[in-house]
Amino acid sequence: MRIYLRPKLLVIDEVGYLPLDGLGSNLFFQLISARYEKGSIILTSNKSFGEWGELMGDPVLATAVLDRLLHHAHIINIRGNSYRLKDRLKTGLYGNPHIKA
Repeated sequence: MRIYLRPKLLVIDEVGYLPLDGLGSNLFFQLISARYEKGSIILTSNKSFGEWGELMGDPVLATAVLDRLLHHAHIINIRGNSYRLKDRLKTGLYGNPHIKA
């Protein structure tokens, strides 16, 4: 835990890509709580705040995490297609995921 508390800025990428089990959710809560008002966090996620209860398997724990994360947060909501697929879509090597065959 000390490793994650040391930096002034901690980047946590792709929260929600995989669901967290009970231990993972508890450790994530402990990390966020320990850094709360002591160190900055940049966090990316493909999940809306309303989906975090399911992601963490515990809506009460998710609410506690979000309460700490959002207290001093600047939220940037990016919508649209994945930038990783942009070039593939242009070349036609990858079908448009929004068009049903």
